[in-house]
Amino acid sequence: MTTEQAPPTEIASSRLGRLELDQLSVPYVNLEDDPFLGSRIRVDGTEYTYSQSFPITGHSAIMPGAIDQVQSEGKQVLVAERGKRYYLYLS
Repeated sequence: MTTEQAPPTEIASSRLGRLELDQLSVPYVNLEDDPFLGSRIRVDGTEYTYSQSFPITGHSAIMPGAIDQVQSEGKQVLVAERGKRYYLYLS
């Protein structure tokens, strides 16, 4: 049995905004109205893969540190909002 991975969700760069977290500013997209939130998102040819999620309420306690850590490792971050969670995608 083989499984085929779904293609990445394509997001137009015009949909991106910025999410301000403490002293960080990261690319952000609201996906509340999108029918599907997959494990991969592509924006202008850059593919991001799901890493982890945080509750919107209370995210400020740990999310900025997690983003700072992955950025220090040279990874690009994209935050997607859906429901009551922020989803962290990395490239």
